[in-house]
Amino acid sequence: MPVIDDTTLMTVLAAGILAVVAIGLILIRRHAQRLHDRLAPAFELGTTRRASTVPPAVEGLFHGYTCRYGIEQRSQYSAGGANLRIRVASPLKWSASRKGVGSAVLASIGILKDLAIGDEELDRRLRLSAGDAPMLRSLFGQQRTRGALRALADTEGFASISVRAQRADLKWTPRRPELDENPEMLRRRLSAAVDLLAACGCPPLPG
Repeated sequence: MPVIDDTTLMTVLAAGILAVVAIGLILIRRHAQRLHDRLAPAFELGTTRRASTVPPAVEGLFHGYTCRYGIEQRSQYSAGGANLRIRVASPLKWSASRKGVGSAVLASIGILKDLAIGDEELDRRLRLSAGDAPMLRSLFGQQRTRGALRALADTEGFASISVRAQRADLKWTPRRPELDENPEMLRRRLSAAVDLLAACGCPPLPG
């Protein structure tokens, strides 16, 4: 029986590890490509590309807005979900997030101060904040913007939207593959997000 020296053994082990890593990378790239192919119909025809492999993300145009949609897997630190980034110009920095039990308790004892916009349903469901509170109240004093925000909050799994000078970031959680990887659901999410940004007077920025 031939004797395998330490150098040969280490070479074989290294080759095995590299082979496993290479196979893993191939499988990850194939998954990212399959996700792209599945979600591409939600965007404008011929505008999509694979924006990232790990984590998987797809970028494309929707009604003229450059949108990047990514999937975050569940972990011991996160419930995972879907993230959407849209390139827009906004004169106002603001955010809205779904109220949880913890934030409701903190608000009830005065630790958190909720910014009310005068809509009972939205004020009950969402925590809003802005760099300019009067400007946000004026913005959402209009029926069109309130209706668009309500439509976004109604999308299943909606967690938050944060709007800055050159982008809007949205999140849906927890991770639900039947929703996050469904092109029809993605189209609804894109439509609700873009409709709200358009109602707020936020024009698209080039990608």
